Amino acid sequence: LELIATGTDKGCETIGTGCVRNDMASISYGTASCVEVSNPRYIEPETFLPAYAAPIPNLYQLEVQIYRGYWMVSWFLHEFGSTETLEADLLKLSAEEILNKKVSEIEPGSNGLVLQPYWGQGLKRPEVRGAIVGFSDVHTRLHIYRAIIEGVAYALREGLEGIERKQKNKVKEIRLSGGGSQSDVICQITADIFNVPVKRIQTYETASLGVALAVFVAKGVFKTYEDATLNMVHVRDEFKPDSSANKKYEYLYKKVYLKLYPRLSKIYKRVRNVPK
Repeated sequence: LELIATGTDKGCETIGTGCVRNDMASISYGTASCVEVSNPRYIEPETFLPAYAAPIPNLYQLEVQIYRGYWMVSWFLHEFGSTETLEADLLKLSAEEILNKKVSEIEPGSNGLVLQPYWGQGLKRPEVRGAIVGFSDVHTRLHIYRAIIEGVAYALREGLEGIERKQKNKVKEIRLSGGGSQSDVICQITADIFNVPVKRIQTYETASLGVALAVFVAKGVFKTYEDATLNMVHVRDEFKPDSSANKKYEYLYKKVYLKLYPRLSKIYKRVRNVPK
């Protein structure tokens, strides 16, 4: 059998969305959520984290990952989503679809509830833990769910800003993939938090599309990756930032979210060392 090497799962997702320039970012809302940017230069996005060789020759992919990412949606459903699970069985929908419809009624910023989405550790901050800050008597479990969606986006924005600083170039467009990208609400939240246009292509299974794209080039169906991308990747819809929502998110991201880790890092270390 002939064997054709392509790339990593997230790397194939990135070219599957058509993100082959360093002014475009690919965000994957999967079990592990990540942001990736393709760059012709080898740049480490974080300390001890290498850039990966892209499926496209002479191109590297800079990746920042939130290990538990949209696994947190499954966690929320398991712990707090019994109502939506029952409704899903009756309506023949997914529980996530029902949750996303309900959460669209919660205002941007979750009434001041801010979540740090580290239900699993990362390389850069091995001691970090998850945190939810800002509870009051107005908050419900739906606020927590929206805060999860927003918190993952905040963390990915922080990662993307680090990539932008290192590559000395701003991202002007984001393309989404993964299960979370099926939700219009999540796509709009992403556009509002990053304050750049967000686009979806014809499928959320972009890893498979990226693999197919690389194989077709290897087999000579397309002469170049540019030709393959032009013929195989098609933008389905676009979500533009809402200025009113972005104003809230800018405040919460800069004044609250980015302040959490520096102020809680010592607490996280103490939590980690609780006597057994």
